[in-house]
Amino acid sequence: MIDDFHVRVIRDLSGVEEIRPVWTSWHQHPNSDIDFYQTVIRSMPGVLRPHILVLYQGGVPQAMLIGRLEHTRMNLRIGYLNLFKARARSITFIYQGFLGETSPRNAELLLAEIIHSLNTKEADAAFLSNVSLDSPLYGLGRKLPGFLERDHALTANMHRSMPLPGSAEEVYRGLSGKVRKNLKWQAKKLVNDFSGTARIRTFRETAELEEMIRDIEQVAKKTYQRGLAVGFIDSAETRERLRLEAEKGWLRSSVLYVADKPCAFWKGTLYQETFYSDFMGYDPDYAKYSPGMYLIMKVIEDFCEAKYEEKRRRIDFGIGDAQYKTVLADAEWLESSVYIFARTAKGFGLNLLRTPALLVDQFARNVLGKISLLSRVKRVWRDRLMKS
Repeated sequence: MIDDFHVRVIRDLSGVEEIRPVWTSWHQHPNSDIDFYQTVIRSMPGVLRPHILVLYQGGVPQAMLIGRLEHTRMNLRIGYLNLFKARARSITFIYQGFLGETSPRNAELLLAEIIHSLNTKEADAAFLSNVSLDSPLYGLGRKLPGFLERDHALTANMHRSMPLPGSAEEVYRGLSGKVRKNLKWQAKKLVNDFSGTARIRTFRETAELEEMIRDIEQVAKKTYQRGLAVGFIDSAETRERLRLEAEKGWLRSSVLYVADKPCAFWKGTLYQETFYSDFMGYDPDYAKYSPGMYLIMKVIEDFCEAKYEEKRRRIDFGIGDAQYKTVLADAEWLESSVYIFARTAKGFGLNLLRTPALLVDQFARNVLGKISLLSRVKRVWRDRLMKS
């Protein structure tokens, strides 16, 4: 206890329910919604238990850091090439899980507790998922651990979002003439070549889940993301999450069909007036029509024209680079995940294995970027993954 501060570590679901009132008063993102969190804890393979840090001052909650203890595999890869996966016991702190007063003082006290948990061998590493570079968690997470315990291969990723104006015309006016012309030409070609059979269906209800999952899976299994074992995957965990979202009224999953065959999908979560993009993909057999972009623009048109009764003010495109994000977004910021390793032989070993692989990856990306080949290499690699 320092200046009447103390940290409580919650390690069971009954403790989670005890802090429900303060949790629900602080969170603003679907990923840190308390019911979504508990669904993940119960359904995600490898999860052992909750691991939530609550900081109190004078008995009053000031901040919390939401995490879980789990068995995981740390991916060590260069580009899209998986070198191998290292098994680890991790305290994983979720995206947007730093709630309450997110001050440097509070961040330092919570990070000190994380380091203490690692020093007492609760886990081999702690993982802070996609922390904004402006957050005190990022700066202090790099500074507080010792040299052998800190993350030496941090990788920043761009996060983008766009506002939703009152009409679709405003969206198109914000695009360059070349982009507008290409969108119009691609949409016309898609409609004409398939004799006007292109249609979009948006799934929202629990009763629609089986049909939605079946149609999305037809497309998702052909994407490069499936080659990386990421993106949409039909699993028990995915189904539990989708069921919760449908029951809560958050689910918004749009599928583009041509001649009654699914060829693109965009799965998202509508939460507190923001549409959060979760998964997206298209059938490579239709690549020349840019079906993903066609679907995105049609969904945005529907959002702007308020064809549904809910309010939407912004689309959050999430992390990662993509052409459609650079074209549509008006706001961007950098985020990076941060590891802290335990002061043990296993912790040091994980850090030693991970750091060289990521440094080589970063060096290769920088070199390819400088000679304008990065996008081309990514495209070729993704094409190979889709074919495989």
